[in-house]
Amino acid sequence: MTNEELQQRIALLESENASLRETLRLREGLIRSTFGRYLTDEVLEDILQHQDAPPTTGELRTVTMMFSDLRSSTALSEQMNARDFIRMLNHFYAEMIEIINAWRGNILEFVGDEIVAVFGAPRPNDDAAAEAVACAVAMQRRMGAVNEWNRSEGYPEIAMGIGIHTGEAVLGTIGSETRSKYDMIGRNVNLASRIQGFTSGGQIYISGETLAAAGEAVRINPAGERWVQPKGIEESILLHEVAGYGRSAVPGFENLPKSVEEGEKL
Repeated sequence: MTNEELQQRIALLESENASLRETLRLREGLIRSTFGRYLTDEVLEDILQHQDAPPTTGELRTVTMMFSDLRSSTALSEQMNARDFIRMLNHFYAEMIEIINAWRGNILEFVGDEIVAVFGAPRPNDDAAAEAVACAVAMQRRMGAVNEWNRSEGYPEIAMGIGIHTGEAVLGTIGSETRSKYDMIGRNVNLASRIQGFTSGGQIYISGETLAAAGEAVRINPAGERWVQPKGIEESILLHEVAGYGRSAVPGFENLPKSVEEGEKL
């Protein structure tokens, strides 16, 4: 190979490398713009570091699962102009995503007006239960601002119920090479969803497992505790209604005595 041919080969390789770097830059930008709005920074970094392979192939781990759902949204979707309904829903989502990210929750799925989130995965988090409850309180407190915006736009007020449970779940990337997602599966996931179904608008119900794991900063409304028989669960379980976390109260429980002196532990 002559020196001229060698220089041409080097120039070609440099051009290909530059093109590859630009492709990777654009790919990373697309991932960040697509997923950065509802994934925490830690999960986003995991995705970017494992673009050719999932960050986890499957594991059994204790996590805290949150399901939230808007009440009467089906009726609203039929009564409202479709464009207005989606605009209202997107504003609601934007507010909730900000809070869930702030409390290190990872949103796994949007199912209509339902948000499915996990705390303590894919990276372990010893404070997962406490942060999930604190997050739920913050979400309910934000609903006042959400409805203030709704009223200013001529939209109806909305209300949300939240259910939280702590237990083992199978976590991993599910799907194929062309389409996949990080998800959780198991009996406890179903139970968390069932717990949410017992809530009314403005309520937060948590299981005994979550209450035990979340610590003393959780404020409970004793009058709101109830025994329920969730579908698919053999034994009745006791649900606890969250009134606040530390100094932050769920709307409607501002005058309930604090269960912790000066509140917040995190």
